[in-house]
Amino acid sequence: MKLKNLLSLILLSACMTGFCTTWSINNAGNTYTPATITIKLGDTVNFVITTSHDAREVSQTTWNSNGNTALSGGFQTAFGGGKVLPAQLGVGTHYFVCTPHAAIDMKGTIIVQGATGLTDNRLLTNISFFPNPVSDLITIIASNDLLGFSFIIADQTGRQIMTGLLNTETTLVDISRLASGAYFFLIGQERKKAFKILKN
Repeated sequence: MKLKNLLSLILLSACMTGFCTTWSINNAGNTYTPATITIKLGDTVNFVITTSHDAREVSQTTWNSNGNTALSGGFQTAFGGGKVLPAQLGVGTHYFVCTPHAAIDMKGTIIVQGATGLTDNRLLTNISFFPNPVSDLITIIASNDLLGFSFIIADQTGRQIMTGLLNTETTLVDISRLASGAYFFLIGQERKKAFKILKN
């Protein structure tokens, strides 16, 4: 219990000193604007919308079918909006709809990224991978100086999902079993070179 209180105090202190951000989502008619935002763990989202709209978190399946059935444990604003606090916004994609207007496609997403402690190196020129976003197979092309290096695919919390070895110039990696979302491709002994992968 003491550890939980200490962690809450640290998060609160970080937010008060400017490390956390409050993001706004408005509406333009029957559309959220922006419809998709990407935030960091610990950030807050403020829905500044008119009184004929609300925001309800739903499952991805409900979102895809333009339904409005609430996700168990998900967030819900009042009509006219309100704040969604960090405790309600865990790492991952949060799907939300306007309950009276979901059927006409008034919906959006909040993508919450976790802290990985990784250095994102987009300028590394001796390796490339495609397509990105990806559905099934990633093609990795590595120069000779990277052959023999191991790699890891990790989720946004830094948890290892897959491992492999770059033993040929072209390596195919099947990620079809991974859930949709954002992942990191890490390479090298210190795991400090990272690329973001978006899985459809």
